[in-house]
Amino acid sequence: MSFFGLFGKKRGGEYALSLDIGTEFVKTIIFKMTAPSEAEVLGIGRQRQRLGDMQGGAVMDIAGVINNCKVAIGQAEEMAGVSPEQTIIGIAGELVKGATTNVHYTRRDPAKNIEMGELKKIIAKVQEKSFEKAREILAWETGYQEIDVKLVNSAVVDVRIDGYKVTNPLGFQGKEVSVGIFNSFAPIIHLGALTTIAENLDLDLLSIAVEPYAVARCVGLEDASEFSAIFMDIGGGTTDIAVVRNGGVEGTKM
Repeated sequence: MSFFGLFGKKRGGEYALSLDIGTEFVKTIIFKMTAPSEAEVLGIGRQRQRLGDMQGGAVMDIAGVINNCKVAIGQAEEMAGVSPEQTIIGIAGELVKGATTNVHYTRRDPAKNIEMGELKKIIAKVQEKSFEKAREILAWETGYQEIDVKLVNSAVVDVRIDGYKVTNPLGFQGKEVSVGIFNSFAPIIHLGALTTIAENLDLDLLSIAVEPYAVARCVGLEDASEFSAIFMDIGGGTTDIAVVRNGGVEGTKM
């Protein structure tokens, strides 16, 4: 599902705001949905973080960040003339891990149509393996063996049936299936901080999105199977990178 498909599911309304809580600045935009995958930007706002509010893309002082968000949102609301009730918050930082895992398997009955149940089983197995790998990496980097992480974003980015690339495998038949699934994980402590910030701003939190992944998806990769690129977001505290190959997100690094 695209991020645009999330809007209107809670309190409703065609307006929403996006929050980029960076190490140096809080940045926000207010936009109006004009089509299923299109939006019009109505207002923008920005507020510098204080020393000690953030470090390496992670929230250090929740109260301080909330105050900065209020200033940035106030600027955007004054420009837009509306006060949205729902938000998407971006997440980045060195402890956010994202990568694409490719699985290959041979179907027992090639003449049978691929159904949702079959696809869900594959995704669940890949996510389980990716979860353990993310925990191992974070444990090695932080020195804490029991660090809790949670899935942030997950998407099927590449599917091939008998060597033929498809955008939606449901209903197809075939023997050899290859599926590439992008998963990103973040420590629960960081996700909890963002949830608390949204609650204190009285906003419905529609999604927490890994920022380099979101940027890569916004170029419409579903319709660009031959597109390859490296996206770089050089911020005040971290540099975030997303690698795209043949229309699919290969991985992210922050």
